[in-house]
Amino acid sequence: MPASNNQYFSKTIEKGLIILSLFDRDHPRRSLSEITEITGINKTSTYRFVDTLISLGYLTKNSTNKLLKLGPQAFVMGQNFTHSFDLLQGIKPVIDKTFIEHGITIDSALLHNYTLISLYRREAPNILNFRLPLVMDDLYARAMGKVVLAHLTETEISQFLANATIKKLTPKTVVNSKDIMKGLELAKTRGYAINDEEYVLGLRCLAAPLKNYKTDQIVGAISFDFPCSEYTLDTIEKNYTGLLTRLAIEISEIFTTADN
Repeated sequence: MPASNNQYFSKTIEKGLIILSLFDRDHPRRSLSEITEITGINKTSTYRFVDTLISLGYLTKNSTNKLLKLGPQAFVMGQNFTHSFDLLQGIKPVIDKTFIEHGITIDSALLHNYTLISLYRREAPNILNFRLPLVMDDLYARAMGKVVLAHLTETEISQFLANATIKKLTPKTVVNSKDIMKGLELAKTRGYAINDEEYVLGLRCLAAPLKNYKTDQIVGAISFDFPCSEYTLDTIEKNYTGLLTRLAIEISEIFTTADN
């Protein structure tokens, strides 16, 4: 669980939200014991949190198998967030335009601590079929992840590498810390990062950072995704780096404006 030095930080609310965050596309249903095991919250407290969330409509319980899933109030909150999110409304037409003109898969994501949260995706029909998670924490193996890590301080990068579970996702995944650091240095110098089948075999990605110009902070990333069967690495870098950079600048300006 994330710690906070903020004197007004509520651990009670934090625990309730952590429970809600356990439900996603890969885990639409959870048992009470599963929640207890994952969160480390004792069973009595877990039951109390879950019962409250059920009463408020954020969770529902199956009367037969007792499994829990997100309730209608969670859906309403998600819909309200989407419709009120000026940032998403701003970047959607920009990404759509690039997608229509060039026919390439485009991903965008927001940076939160050491994770990327999927924001908006347009998928070309020729792209490799795989499920992109809503929350991405294996940043070392993703182009978008590398390009945001590259702009962190050395201390922050070291902290990420020390706490992250670095594992081989494909035979091409770079797992040696020194090699990862070299790749991040190169990404920072070039202004973009590459994923050459390091996350999924058959998939190459080119990513650039998204920046809030007002705060001078990296706030996310955008990437182009290509099937290896149709695009060589040289072709991707030669033909799409400029387009990606221009798109990143345009979306960064939207990020900056949305922060006003």
